[in-house]
Amino acid sequence: MIDCANGATYHIAENVFSELGANITMINNSPNGVNINKNCGATDTKHLQQVMLDAKADLGIAFDGDGDRLMMVDHKGELVDGDELVFIVAKAWQQQGRLTNHTVVGTKMTNLGMRHALRDINVKFIEADVGDRYVMEEMKKHGAILGGEGSGHMICLDKTTSGDGIIAALQVLEVLVKSQSSLAQLKH
Repeated sequence: MIDCANGATYHIAENVFSELGANITMINNSPNGVNINKNCGATDTKHLQQVMLDAKADLGIAFDGDGDRLMMVDHKGELVDGDELVFIVAKAWQQQGRLTNHTVVGTKMTNLGMRHALRDINVKFIEADVGDRYVMEEMKKHGAILGGEGSGHMICLDKTTSGDGIIAALQVLEVLVKSQSSLAQLKH
């Protein structure tokens, strides 16, 4: 299930994920100029969470209106926020030897549990000021390819030069497929 927040991803997300073989239901993909982010998308996942439970869907993807933020919902209807998504990708990349400098950049608002979990898998955490601009600056300064915020910004510098919700979602989905785990299992 994909929630486009009636924004920028409404016309491309379905094509991207369908082409990869996903069975998708689209919601909030009819922008009218005033409904962007209105009670939907990464800024308000309640609708997606309910629709997910009603449909008994495997997972939900929520973008924000301009498409640079990502939140996900597991099959239990539980939110998986930006910090959790960054950790899921960081752990997989660390295990695969893909996480440059064994470093992840977050912000002053990054969950303490994430910081401890990164430490436990030998990943260095760099703290930036709040804002994806500051995360990016610290990533470049420390040679990191992964950074993000609890709000859903995830930056994968080996894929793109800015935050992109679709690219971030693809990184999480790659981890799911390779690990043969559910989103709920990886969140746990």
